[in-house]
Formats: sequence, structure tokens, C-alpha cells
Amino acid sequence: MSRSTQNPRALGSLVIARVVYAINWVNVGAIFYLMGPDLRTGVSGLGLITATFYLGLGLLQVPGGVIAARWGPKRVVVVGILIYSASVIATSVASTVAEVAVLRFLVGWGMAFVFAPSVIIIARLLRGEKSGMGVGVMNSAFDLGGIAGIFGWVVIATATGWRPSFLMAGAMGVATAALVALFVPEGAAGKVPRIDRKALVAVIRDRELVLLGIGTVGFGVAATDIAGFMTLYGVRSLSASAALASGVTSMVYVIPIFTSLWGGRAFDALSKHRMVMVASLVGSAAALSLGSYPSVLAAAVCAALGGLVSGVGYTFAFAGARELNRAGSEYESLAVAWVNSLSLTGSFFPPIFFSYLVDAYGYRAGWLWSGALTLAFVVPVLLMVESWRPRAA
Repeated sequence: MSRSTQNPRALGSLVIARVVYAINWVNVGAIFYLMGPDLRTGVSGLGLITATFYLGLGLLQVPGGVIAARWGPKRVVVVGILIYSASVIATSVASTVAEVAVLRFLVGWGMAFVFAPSVIIIARLLRGEKSGMGVGVMNSAFDLGGIAGIFGWVVIATATGWRPSFLMAGAMGVATAALVALFVPEGAAGKVPRIDRKALVAVIRDRELVLLGIGTVGFGVAATDIAGFMTLYGVRSLSASAALASGVTSMVYVIPIFTSLWGGRAFDALSKHRMVMVASLVGSAAALSLGSYPSVLAAAVCAALGGLVSGVGYTFAFAGARELNRAGSEYESLAVAWVNSLSLTGSFFPPIFFSYLVDAYGYRAGWLWSGALTLAFVVPVLLMVESWRPRAA
């Protein structure tokens, strides 16, 4: 019997927590057309808020991994959920873009403590060493939450106002912290001994992990721009209704529900991991370029293609981080956190770049140049070794 069937409540708690985590990740971009007039800002304000969120996410990944090695992943996941949930609730009373930007940094900080430890817990619940399926399940849960956070939050925020919608989202986060605390057993969380500084340095300096993290930034360019700006673009530039624009944007999360799971199976079965990553990055660049054509149909294809390739690419990246870890099984969380840190810290720049291009030259330039930027991240992936399974050697 698999571990997941032995403890379905633990698995279910982590999946629900991941869904709500995703809602609070993406809902700002979905309802910014309502927030902007109240905060007296436009696309540049959205770019700032998005950038500070990714900065918090990126900078705190490694500290989160270190703390997980000291305290155990379960405890760090609960603390991280509570930090981000409190910050989301506080956003409901913010009155300026600067205040929202600071609070989104704190949301990112809390979320940085959640992802990598959750990957390790769920990988141990799901068939032990099957890294791909564990990450695939987590990514699919994120995609479900992304749909709710984009399309669902437009409906909720339109009906209740954007401020009450953040109160609701934060309260949901607190509830998931309680679920994880109650139902995830300490044994599944895998508490580990005090972290070794030499092992920490070995993970941080690992060439393959660094290249993998930098290459994964390319998926962040596409995911950040599509999820963060497509709804606002559809409403303000394509004259689409909020419901239609958010429905188009949600395709970036609908498609990966399936491709993340497929990507997990493919990672566990294939050996050409590097070339799958390269193909996914080229697909991300193509998706962004399609967004430059001013039509709702082109926007939908852009979001759908971006979701298809990112579902595979992110699954390969984070499963690869676990497999490439050479410091010992107790440092798996840290290896995943380091790759995620590089990826997310690098994602600080794309929303600023995109919003600058839009303000200066229009949305067409924003989509095209962002697509060109994505292609640059093929290079670090090509510099990696082909085999991503050194622990099995």
C-alpha cells in the first residue's frame, strides 16, 4: 500500500493548502483593475506590487530551507502560511500602492517558507523517491488555485469589493494552516538534524543547481507576465469584459493541471531532462510573442500555450533540484529552495521590465520583448549535464 493511501488526510491537507496558497499568489493581478482606481495607479503600480512579491518569494527561499532543516518541514510550512495569511488580511486595509507593495513582500516571505518543505513532505507521502509525481501533484494543485484566484476572484471581488475579498482569502489561508498542523504527521514531515554549514555551502555552490535555477527564470518571465498582466490588458486594451479577460488569463493555470501531472510522469520515465526544459523555454517565448497580436483569441492562445509548457518546465525544474542534490537526503528541501530562490528572485525584474515597456511603447512591445528575454534562459540549461540523477550513480 502506498504512503498516500495510508494517510489521505495528510495528502489532502497539503493539496488544499497549496490551492489556497495559489489563490493568494495570483488574485492581485486578477482584480487590479478594481484596485488601481482606488489606489490611484495603473500598470506601473501593478508592476511594482508584482516585483516586490517576487522579491520576497525569492530572497527568503534559502532561509526557509535552512529553517526547515532545523525545525522540520511541517512546522515551517505552518509558520509560512500564517505569515502570508496575516499579510493578505492586512492588504484589505491598505490605502496606498507603497503599503500594498510592502505587504506583498511579506506575502512572498511567508510563501517562501511553504513551497520547498511542502514538496519534500508530499514526495515522501507519494511513493517515496518518485520526485516527479510529488512535484506534479503540487503544481496541479497550484494550477487549480490559480484558476480560482483569477477567474473566481474577479467574481468575488466584483460582488463584495476588493478589500473584503482579501479578508476572505487571508482567512482561508489561516484555515489551511490549521489543517496542516492537525493532519500532517511529524514522521511524514521528516524532521532532520541540525544543518551542516559545509553541506549548506555545497548546495549553494553546486554548479548544476545554479544553472537550473537561472534557467527556470525563463518560465517566470512568461508566468509572471501572463498571470499578472493579461486580465488588465484584456480589460483596458482589448475592451473585453472582466469575466472574459480573467477567463482567458486562467488558461495559464487550466492547462498545467494536466501537463504538470504528465510532466511528473515524464520526469520519472525519461533521461533527456535538459532538452525537455529547452523545448519548454522555447514554447514560453513563443507564447509571449503571440500575445503581441491585439485580439482576444491571440491572448487566449498565448495563455494556453504558456500554461502548457510551464506545467512541464516547472515540474522538471523542481523535481530536478531534488534529484541533483548531492548533500544528502536531509538537504532535499534546501536544494529545492535554492533553485526556487534563484528562479523567483530573477522573476523580480520581468514585471518591472514589462510595465516599463507598456508605459513607454505599448503592450505589443511588452509581449514581444518579454518573449525575446525568455530565450536567453535557454543558455544556462544547455550548459548543464544531461543526466539529472547523480544520487542513483
